[in-house]
Amino acid sequence: MTIDRKNLYKRCNGHCEKCGGALPESWAAHHRKLRSQGGKDTLDNVVALHHECHNLGTKSVHLNPKVSYESGHMVRSYSNPEETPIEIPFTGLVLLNKEGEYVITNTT
Repeated sequence: MTIDRKNLYKRCNGHCEKCGGALPESWAAHHRKLRSQGGKDTLDNVVALHHECHNLGTKSVHLNPKVSYESGHMVRSYSNPEETPIEIPFTGLVLLNKEGEYVITNTT
C-alpha cells in the first residue's frame, strides 16, 4: 500500500497540518501511528507536514513526542488513529477518516 499523497494534499488544502503554513513542493507525509508500531498508509493515519514540523525543527513532532501525543499528531501503538482526535490549525479538533476528510468532534 502507498500513501495517497494527492488526496492528503487535497484534504489539507496545501497547508501543513501542524503549523498551518503553506506546504512547499517537498513535504512530508507523517504517520501518526508509526509504521514500526503497526501504523498503516491510510488517510486517517497520515498527515501532511513541513519537513521542519516533521523531524527537522526543534518543535517537530518527532523531537517533541509528549506534545505530539497530546495534539494527536502522534498516536500510541495501542490506539486507533481513526478514533484519536488531532488539532488542525484553522480547523480545530477533528477526527481523520479513511476517506480523507476532517470530521469535526466535540471532544475537548
